[in-house]
Amino acid sequence: MTEYSPSEINQMKWQVYRQLAQLKQKILVWYRELSVNDSCWGMREQEEAKTIAAVMRSCALLFAMPSAVMERCGQIERRLERKLQDAGQQGALLEEMFETLEGLEAYIGRRAKKCNACKSDVFFTPIPAGYEATRKQCGFLYWNADFQLESKENYGCPVCGAYDRDRLMIAFLEEVRAEGNERLKMLQVAPSPAIERYALGREDIAYESTDLMLAGVTFQADLQDMNMVADETYDIIVCSHVLEHVENDAKAMGELYRMLKPDGVCLVLVPLIVGKQDTEEKWGCSIEENWRRFGQGDHSRLYGREDFIRRLQKAGFYVNELGKEWFGEEFYREYGFDELSVMYVATKAVRLVEQEENKEKELQGLRRENKLLRQALSNVNEQLSGLRKSVGNDFAIFFRALDNLGYEISDKKFQEKLWYPRIMSAEDTFREIIENKKSIARFGDGEFGIIFGEQRWRFQGKNEKLAGRLKEALQSRQENLLIGLNDFYGDLSTWTKRAADGVRIYLTPEVRKKHYALLERDREYACANISRNETPEGVRRQKQIWEGRDCVFIEGFQTRMGVGNDLFDNAKSIVRILCPSENAFDRYEDIYREALKQPKDRLMLLALGPTASVLAYDLAMQGYQAVDIGHADLSYEWMLRGNHNRVPDKYSNEAPEGYIVEDIYDAVYESQIIADFHV
Repeated sequence: MTEYSPSEINQMKWQVYRQLAQLKQKILVWYRELSVNDSCWGMREQEEAKTIAAVMRSCALLFAMPSAVMERCGQIERRLERKLQDAGQQGALLEEMFETLEGLEAYIGRRAKKCNACKSDVFFTPIPAGYEATRKQCGFLYWNADFQLESKENYGCPVCGAYDRDRLMIAFLEEVRAEGNERLKMLQVAPSPAIERYALGREDIAYESTDLMLAGVTFQADLQDMNMVADETYDIIVCSHVLEHVENDAKAMGELYRMLKPDGVCLVLVPLIVGKQDTEEKWGCSIEENWRRFGQGDHSRLYGREDFIRRLQKAGFYVNELGKEWFGEEFYREYGFDELSVMYVATKAVRLVEQEENKEKELQGLRRENKLLRQALSNVNEQLSGLRKSVGNDFAIFFRALDNLGYEISDKKFQEKLWYPRIMSAEDTFREIIENKKSIARFGDGEFGIIFGEQRWRFQGKNEKLAGRLKEALQSRQENLLIGLNDFYGDLSTWTKRAADGVRIYLTPEVRKKHYALLERDREYACANISRNETPEGVRRQKQIWEGRDCVFIEGFQTRMGVGNDLFDNAKSIVRILCPSENAFDRYEDIYREALKQPKDRLMLLALGPTASVLAYDLAMQGYQAVDIGHADLSYEWMLRGNHNRVPDKYSNEAPEGYIVEDIYDAVYESQIIADFHV
C-alpha cells in the first residue's frame, strides 16, 4: 500500500475540495436540460454521474466524515449502477447529488484554513489520538480536558509541520521588527524547527539557540545557569514548553529575566489546562507515573494558570495574555485558531496589554475551574467503576473456576463420573464437511441465549419464533447435517487465559444445566470452532471447503466476506444474497425463498448470526450443502492484522463499535450481489 506524506494528503484534499463547485455546476446544467427536454441520461452522462459519485465517496473517506454521510454517498453510487427509467427518477437523484455536494462543501469549507507559518492552504492535522488514549490509560485525571494552545482539530500543519503554538508565536513575531539597519538578537530555548526556520529567514534577526541535550545549538547549556550569556543581551527570547522539564523553574525564570533587554519580549509557554489554577510537581517519577500525574511521560510539573503567572511575576516579569482580542477574530478564523489559543508574553518595562482585575473575570475563572474539577471527578468515578468491575470479574472467575473444576480437571478417573457432550475434533468436522459434503449449523452462547429468551447481542434481538426454530434445528437428526457446539464444557487447558475466563464467567452451573437439558448423551456433535481460523493451517483447511466450488454467500449487509483479502480466491464463483445486518430473522422467508432459487450443486456459505443456524438446517432438509461459516472472514482479517480490533469496512458483533462500518466501492463485490434484503 502506498504511504502518502501529510503534505501529499493535504494536496489531495484540496484537489478534491476544489472540484466540488464544478461538480455542482455540472449537475445544475443537467437538471436544467432535464426540465426542458424531460431526459438527459445518455451513456456518457451516466458514466460522468458515476465519476461524480465516486469523487463524492472519496471526499467523504478522505475527510473521515461521519458514517451517515459515507452511507449516503454509497447509496447514490448503487442507484447509478441501475438504469434510471424516467425523468422523475433522474431528477430526484440529481437533487440528492446536489444536496450531498453542498453538504460536503460546507463540511470541508469549515476546515479549510491557511498556515501563517508557510503561507500554504491547508487542512490542519488533529492532535495525535495517542496522547488522549495514553493519558486515559495511565489514569491522568484531566485526560479529556482542554489545553491552551493544544488544538484537538487544528494541531499541526501538514506542509511545514508547525504546531498551533508555533504558528501563534510566529504571528506575534511578525509584529516585532527592527528599526533601520539594526538586527534583533533572539534566543530560542529548546528550539522548535518551525520557529528556527522562521527566525533564520528574517534578515533583521540574529538567531541563537540553547538546549541542554541537543547538538548543533549555539549554547549546550542548562537554562538554570546561563552564565555564558551577558545581562540584557536579547531583544527576543522564545521559551516554549520547557519549564515543565526544569526542576528549579525560579532560577530558570530568573535567567530569562536577566538575559532579556529592558524593552525585550520573552514568549514563554507551558502546557496549561483550561480551569486549572494550582501547580502540581514531583521529580524522579517513572515515565508511567509522569503520564498519570502530568499527562506526559517526560514532564515533572503541571502548571496552573494563576500560579504560572505568579511565578513569572515573582521573577520580575509583567505577564501579557494575548488572545483573540489581540490578534483579531478574522485572523483566528482564517488561520485555524480558537478560543483556547492564548499566548503569554513576559516583559520588563513594556506593557502590551493591561491586565484586567475585575470580579467578572475572577468569576469566569472560578466557573472554568469548577467545570474542570467536575470533569476530573467524573473521570475518577469512571476509573473506580472500571476497577470495581475488574475486581468483581476476578472474584467471579475464581468462584466459577471452582464450579467447573470437576469438568476441567485432567484426572480421567474423575472425569468418568461426570457427563458433558461428546464433540468431535476440528479435523474430523472438516473431514465430514469436505469429504462427505455435510452441512453444519453452529450453536454457541448466543444461540442458546435466544433459546432461553435472553438478549446477548446487539445484532439479533429476542424472538420467540427464532428461539423455537433454533431448538428444532438443535435437536434434529438430519443425516446430512452436523450440529456444531463450542467445545467448552470440559477441559480448558488448551484455551487462552482470556478465553477460558470468559467461559467460566458464562458457564455457571445454572447455565450448564440449561444446556444439558437440550443436549443428548448418546450423540456426537461437531466442532463449532471450525469457523475460526487463528492459524495458517486452519485457513488451509477452511479453504478446502469451497475449493473449486460455485458458492452462494448469504451474509449480513456490510459483512463483505472475502472483500479485501484472499480467503475465497480458490472458489470457482461467488454470488451474494445480502440480508439485514441486524435482526435478519425478520426477513427470513424472503431470504429462504431466494436461496431456494439457486442450483443444488452450489455451496451455501452462511454468515448471518443465529439466523444462519436455522437456515443451514432448512437448506440441508432441501438437499443443499449449507455451511454456517460465521466469523471465518473476520477471523482471517484479525489473524492478518495481529489484533481483534474493529475492521473499518466490515460489520462485527465482537469488536468495540464494530457496528460502525465505512462504505466501500468495489466493482467486483457489487457485481456479485444477486439479491438485497437489507433495506
